[in-house]
Amino acid sequence: MEGFETYRLLADEIGDDSAQRVFEIFAGGTVNFPKKVTLFFRDLEIIKRFECGEGYEQLARSYRLSPQQIRNITSKTYRKRISSAQLELFDD
Repeated sequence: MEGFETYRLLADEIGDDSAQRVFEIFAGGTVNFPKKVTLFFRDLEIIKRFECGEGYEQLARSYRLSPQQIRNITSKTYRKRISSAQLELFDD
């Protein structure tokens, strides 16, 4: 019955047709979703919401993180953007 419960959870999230397709693709196998991928998408969402004006405290509550963790996520992204922009200056 475990497989059906997994199917039902997935179908509730993405719809029956999509869940059926996922099960057809991965039937009989084991699927592992690395934590790094999950964190990557979480961080993208945090950055998008931050750029739309949400503050550190609000985001921290939404994601059950500390305001400092939100600052770290956003500043890491901005540092990467600045580094990329600086590299582009030297490519010309």
